[in-house]
Amino acid sequence: MLVIAMETGSASDGRMRWAGRRHDDDRSDASSGASSAELFDAVFHALHDGEQVALGFDCPLTSPLSRDQGAAAGHADAYALAKLAESASTRPGIAELGYVLGELGTWRPWTTVSTSLSRWKANTSILLWEAVPPEGSSGVAVDAAADSFFRQFRTATEDVAQAGRNYQAGPVVNLAAAAARRAGLFVDASELAQPTVSITVTGG
Repeated sequence: MLVIAMETGSASDGRMRWAGRRHDDDRSDASSGASSAELFDAVFHALHDGEQVALGFDCPLTSPLSRDQGAAAGHADAYALAKLAESASTRPGIAELGYVLGELGTWRPWTTVSTSLSRWKANTSILLWEAVPPEGSSGVAVDAAADSFFRQFRTATEDVAQAGRNYQAGPVVNLAAAAARRAGLFVDASELAQPTVSITVTGG
């Protein structure tokens, strides 16, 4: 299992620092880089070697819908829900996520993606998750993300893992699931209307 988190807007030239490790690695940044291309290489090779990958971003991966949009989405198909997410596809973080998933759609189109912790535990290839800073902090320490993930993974439920974000007030669209769908990768259609799993990253 390879766990990676990306810190959006972390470099002065607009590139994005990412770091991660496997459960048996000693260093928090055993895998690291500063570009989407390097991130794709790390993800691709891990999947090729038969590993599961948990890919986290420190930007919102779930977007609340207006009351009117929510009413429409309640009766919409997966295509309509994905369309609601298109306006966010160029946001920092979402654009880089789209690049990585798009490359996987080209070179490994049978890859399965989930934004649900329980579904990913059941042997989906990639988990997309939102890395949330602890209360009072302005950002996520990506070097600490894998440690936080491994500490919470074994006992986490969907409710616990969603504790970093509260989207229960109304309907949402799942930006990560929509990005996977745009890339031509398989993601369960029901996830488009559910929040992306989020885990609070502590330490650093």
